[in-house]
Amino acid sequence: MVLRLFSLVAIFLLAISCGSDDDLQENQGINSFYSNTYKSASETDLYGIWAIFNIEYQGIVADVPLNYQDCGRDFFIFSENKTYTEYVFENSGCDYFLNVLNWELANGIINLSNNFNQNDELVITKLDKNQLVFKSRFDIDEDGELDVITIYAKPYKPNEIDVISNTFYRNNEPEFENLISYKWDAYTGFNEFDRYEIYRSEGDNCSKGNTTLIKTITEVNETEFIDLNPPKSAKRLCYFLKVYTNQGLLGESYLNDFATEYIRPSPVNLYEPTVNSNQISFNWSKSEDPYFSHYEIAFSNYGGGTGSGQQEYTVAILNDIEATSFIDENPPYLENPFYVLYVHNIFGNKTSFVNNEVTTFWEVNYKRQEIIDIKAIESYAIDNNEPIVYFYGKERGQETIYNIHRFNYETKQTVAVSNYTPNFSTGIPIKSIRTSYGKELFIEQASELYVYDAATLEYKYALKPNILGVHDFIYTNNGYWLFITNNEVYTFTRDNANLTLVDTKPHFTNHQGSFYYKCFGLNNNKIIVGHNNEVNSYVFDIDVNGVLSFSQIVPIPILNNWESKSEYNAASQYIINFKENRLYSTSSFAFLESFEEPYFTSGLSIDGTIIFGTNNDPNWQVNSESIHKKEALQLNRNTRLVTKTPTIGYPLFVFENYKGDVMSISSGLKKERLTDNINDKADIFIEGIK
Repeated sequence: MVLRLFSLVAIFLLAISCGSDDDLQENQGINSFYSNTYKSASETDLYGIWAIFNIEYQGIVADVPLNYQDCGRDFFIFSENKTYTEYVFENSGCDYFLNVLNWELANGIINLSNNFNQNDELVITKLDKNQLVFKSRFDIDEDGELDVITIYAKPYKPNEIDVISNTFYRNNEPEFENLISYKWDAYTGFNEFDRYEIYRSEGDNCSKGNTTLIKTITEVNETEFIDLNPPKSAKRLCYFLKVYTNQGLLGESYLNDFATEYIRPSPVNLYEPTVNSNQISFNWSKSEDPYFSHYEIAFSNYGGGTGSGQQEYTVAILNDIEATSFIDENPPYLENPFYVLYVHNIFGNKTSFVNNEVTTFWEVNYKRQEIIDIKAIESYAIDNNEPIVYFYGKERGQETIYNIHRFNYETKQTVAVSNYTPNFSTGIPIKSIRTSYGKELFIEQASELYVYDAATLEYKYALKPNILGVHDFIYTNNGYWLFITNNEVYTFTRDNANLTLVDTKPHFTNHQGSFYYKCFGLNNNKIIVGHNNEVNSYVFDIDVNGVLSFSQIVPIPILNNWESKSEYNAASQYIINFKENRLYSTSSFAFLESFEEPYFTSGLSIDGTIIFGTNNDPNWQVNSESIHKKEALQLNRNTRLVTKTPTIGYPLFVFENYKGDVMSISSGLKKERLTDNINDKADIFIEGIK
C-alpha cells in the first residue's frame, strides 16, 4: 500500500460500515473494479490540486469530514512533472505528512508507484475541470479480499502551507564541497510569489535574533545560494531562509549551522623552482579560490611535512591573489630544503603539503657554501692558530662512512678530507695537537691513535700503546703521551710511530663506564683524572722523565659524558663543569664560583674571563613550535654581565678563535646536539658573533 490519504479514507469507511447488514455486502471482483473506466481522461484535466469530499461504498455515499477544522482538508496534487503528492494533516497545529509518489495515466487508469516498486491503481470514471471520480481498492473489512470504493474529489484551494522552508539545506554535491552553498525547492504554491530572503549569523551564539539579511532573490526558480562574502575568520556561521508571497511571510527554515573548518582552499600548481647563486625563484598558478586570503611559501626538512624532528618555517606571505612569483633572497641554512606553497582561505584553513592533483612542493637542489659537508658530527677540534675547525662525522648520503674534514670558516670551504677512513666508533673527541712532529690530528680507534697530518689530513700511521680500553689521552706540557684506562694512568714517549711505556699508576678503585674518564694537563706538570660518576678527582705529578707520582685526591667532579662536558682553562687555571655551571680552581683545588646564565654553557674565551653558551635546553623536543632561540650568550666573569647577541643559526658551540673573534658552530634548524642529524640533511655552519 503506497497511498496514505486513501488508506485513511478507507478507515473512515470501515467506521461507518460496521453496522451495515452483511447481506448487503457482495464480493466485488476485478471486473467490477475496471468497469465504466473513463478511457478518454486526459492528463491536462488531471493536473492540479484535489480534495476528497465524498466516498461511496456498497451503494452508500458519505460525506468526508475535516479532521482538523483550522487546517482544512487533506489534499493531493497531480503535477505536470509526473509527481503525485499527498498532504495529510496530523494534528491541530497543521503539521502534515508528505507522501510523494510517481504517477502515470493510460486508458483512464492511474498507476501510482514509489521507489520500492510498490504501486496502486486508480480507475477514473469521470473527469472534468469540476470533478474527479475514481475507484480504488482496499481490504476494508480485513477479510483478505480487496473492496472497491468510489472517491469523489473536487478542485481544492487549500490554506497556504509552507512546504519550502524545510527543504533548505547545505548543498553537498562534490563540486560545492568547499563552498558555502545552500539549495531549496522552488515555490509552487497558490499565491503570487514575492521573494526569498537569506539570513546569516556568526559565532558560537549565533541565532535568528542576531542575523543579518545578506541576499534577496525575486526569481522563483532561483533556488541556490552561494555565500561569496562571508565574514573573515568566522569559525561558525548560521543561515536560514524566509519565503514570501503576496500574502506576506509564508514560512522560514530552521537555523542551519555551518563549521568553516571544513572549507578547504583549492591548491595551485607550484612550478619547479630555479636556483641562481644564493637566490631561489618560484612561480605558480594563480588561485581561483573564492575565499582566498593569502599565499604562504615555507620550507621544511621533510617532504610531505611529517617525520621525526620535522620543522617548517614560513619564508613569505603574499596577500595579493594576482601574485604568482617570488624570489627567496635569503634561503635557509639547510641542504636541499623542501619548499611548499600553501593557499590560505579567510577562515584560517590552508591547503595540505601534498596534493595528488597538482604539485605543491619541491626539493630544491641548493646548499649554501658555508654548510659543512657532514650530515652528523661526532666531534670537533678548534685550531688555535688558524681559521680552521676539524670535524669528524658521518658523510652525507652514507650510513657507515665516517671521515675527518678540515674546514676553513673564513673561505667557507672544506680544504681537506681524511684519505683513510676511521673504522671504529669512539667516544673520545678528535684532538689537534702540535708536537715535535708538527701539527697533527688524532682519533682514538680501538685503543690505538690514528695520526693524520693536520694540514692535509693524510693518514700517517697508528700509535699503539698496547693497552686495552683507552678512555682518554693527552699530550703533556713536558712532552709525554698520557693514556687513561678504567684502571690506570700510563705515560709514554714517542718516536714517530712508536710508543715506549715510561710509567703507570692506578687511579680510582671503582671501575666506571667507558669514555667517561677525563684527563686534563694542568700547570706545573700536573695532571688531573676524573670520571662523570665520581665526586672527587685524582691529581698526579709527571717529572721530567715521565714518571708519575700520586699527588692528592681533590673535591672536583669532572662531569663529562655524552650529554655534558667539562673544560680546563690554562690561562685562568680552573675547570668548568658545563652541566652544573660551576668553576673549580686548579691551583687551590677549591670551588671557585657558579653562575646562572648562560643556562647551557658550551665554551670559554682563551683567557677564561668570558663564558659562552645559550639558553636552549638540549633536551627540548625539536619541532617548529619549540622555543629555541637564535641567540648566543656571553658572561663576563669580571663584571657578571651577560650579553645576548642575535645569531644567524642556532648556536651549538660558541668559542673564541685565534684572532680573538667570537665564533659559533651553529645549525640552520633546531637540533639537540651536533651529533644529531634529521632526514639526512646537512645544516651545520660556522658564523661570527657580533
